[in-house]
Amino acid sequence: MIKRLASVLLVGLLAACSAPAERTGTVVPVGGPDKASVTNEAECIAVGGQWTRLGRAPVEQCLRQTTDAGKACTDSEQCEGQCLAPEGSVDGARVGGSCSVDTNPFGCQQRLRGGVASTICVD
Repeated sequence: MIKRLASVLLVGLLAACSAPAERTGTVVPVGGPDKASVTNEAECIAVGGQWTRLGRAPVEQCLRQTTDAGKACTDSEQCEGQCLAPEGSVDGARVGGSCSVDTNPFGCQQRLRGGVASTICVD
């Protein structure tokens, strides 16, 4: 019984790993309310962004400077980019933060969700 279950799980895992990932050539960074608004180079340049490779993904994305950098926040939904906890905050602590200077979600950042700090690393 255990061998049969292990075989089924292994086949499912292999199928999931071998399925081709759909690539559209564009990855939109996760951020605030306008997170899905810029999806190509022309739109990016039109809004003052830089079309560049970000993170470990081999596709180009729009990197924009935010207009609300430094604004007080408790959640990334309140920011163009991310709501970041003050340096030295402890994960799980209730703190106020400030909006990020750009829309780059990659790297390790201590973000706020509902006023609670948690470290998130995005490749």
